[in-house]
Amino acid sequence: MQLKIETIDAFGRGIAHDNGQVCFVKKALPNETVIATVISEKKKYKVLDSSQIITASPHRQLSYCPYSNKCGGCTYDICNYAYSLKLKKEIIQNQFQHQNIELPNFQIIKSEPSLEYRNKISLKVENYKIGFYEEKTHHFISIDNCLLAKKCLQNIMHDFSLFSFKEGSLTIRCNEKEEILLIIDTQEQIKIAETLMKKHKIVGIIKNKQLLYGKPYLYEQKNNVLYKISYNAFFQINNDISNKIMNYLLKYLNKNDIVLDLYCGVGFFSLKMAKYVKKVLGIEVIQNAIIDALKNKQLNNLENVTFLLGKVEDKIDKIAFSFTKVIIDPPRSGLDKKTILFLLKKEIPTIFYISCNLETLVRDITFLKEKYTIEAFQAFDMFAYTKHIECVCILRLH
Repeated sequence: MQLKIETIDAFGRGIAHDNGQVCFVKKALPNETVIATVISEKKKYKVLDSSQIITASPHRQLSYCPYSNKCGGCTYDICNYAYSLKLKKEIIQNQFQHQNIELPNFQIIKSEPSLEYRNKISLKVENYKIGFYEEKTHHFISIDNCLLAKKCLQNIMHDFSLFSFKEGSLTIRCNEKEEILLIIDTQEQIKIAETLMKKHKIVGIIKNKQLLYGKPYLYEQKNNVLYKISYNAFFQINNDISNKIMNYLLKYLNKNDIVLDLYCGVGFFSLKMAKYVKKVLGIEVIQNAIIDALKNKQLNNLENVTFLLGKVEDKIDKIAFSFTKVIIDPPRSGLDKKTILFLLKKEIPTIFYISCNLETLVRDITFLKEKYTIEAFQAFDMFAYTKHIECVCILRLH
C-alpha cells in the first residue's frame, strides 16, 4: 500500500495512517511517500516495511551497510547523521510531553566518530558463521563485518576462521590500545590457529566462563583514571561519549559532596568523581565488577571511595550516612519501586539519572517529580545510527 509518512515513533519507525489505523513503517522518514508491505497486524495498528520510496526525504542517503534491510540494528543508516540527531531530539521531547513533563532546552551531543565507535560487539554463531538475530526474532543473519565496531573488532570478525566453532555466541571487547578479549559460549571444540595471536593483540580468551588463554580482563585509561575491566563487567561502549558525559557531570560537583553511585560497575563514575568530592560509595551486583572496582581504587591510589557488592534495592536501606548527590545508571529496566521510594524518602538534594532507555527514564521521573524538578537535561549519542539514546537528567529537590 502507498503511505505518506507523517512523523516518527520512539523506535525510529515512520508513522502513517490508513483508514484510521496507525501504521508503523520501518526504514521510512518523515514526509516521505512509500510503498509499504504489511509485516504484522493488530486491531489498532499494523507494522510494515517500506519496499519502495516514491518521494524521498532530502535527508535520505544510501546505507553504509550491506545488511541494512536484514539486521535491523542501524535504524538511522538511511539518513545523514545530523538529521538522525534531529529525529532523536524530537523523540525525546515527545516522550516527555506525553507525560506532561517539561524539559529545559537541550541538544544531542554527537559521537565523534559516528562509525567505528563500539568497543564491544556481541555475535551469534551458527554453522561456523557469525551474525545477529534479526530484530525480535531468532532468524539468523550472517555477516562478516559491522561498521559500528572499532576497526580492531572488525579485523577479528574477518578472521573468525582462525578460531571458529559451529554453534554458540561470541563477544569481542577491546580497549584504546586495541588489545582484545574473546568471550566464547559454546559446547563445541575450538581450534585456535597460531596466526590469530600474531595478527591481533589477543590478551585473553574465555570459553564458558573459563579462561583458556591470557587474562580475563582489560585495562583502559580514561579521564586520567586507570580501569581494570573484567570480561563480563559493564563498561560504556563509546569512549568519546562516555568521556563527554563524565565532563558534563563534573561541572555539578564540589569538594564537600558525598556521592552515592548506584549500579556503579567497575567504578567508571565513582573513581573519577572521588578526585573532586569528599566521599563516594558505589553499589554493584556483579561480583567481578566489584572486584575490578576495588582493584581500580588501589590502582588510582584513592582512599575516599567505597564499594559494596549486592543488589541496589537490598543495600540502600543499610546505608547509615547521608548523601548530597546520587548518580544512577541503571539497566534498561530502570529503577525498581523500592529504590524510587528510597530516593523520595531520603530527599538527596541532587540526582544524576543516566539512562539508555527513554521509556523507563520517563516512567521513573514521573514518580520522582513528586519531590524533584528537572534542573538540566542533556542527550548524548552513545549509540550513533541506532534507535537508542543516552540521556542525562539532573534532578534537584524542590
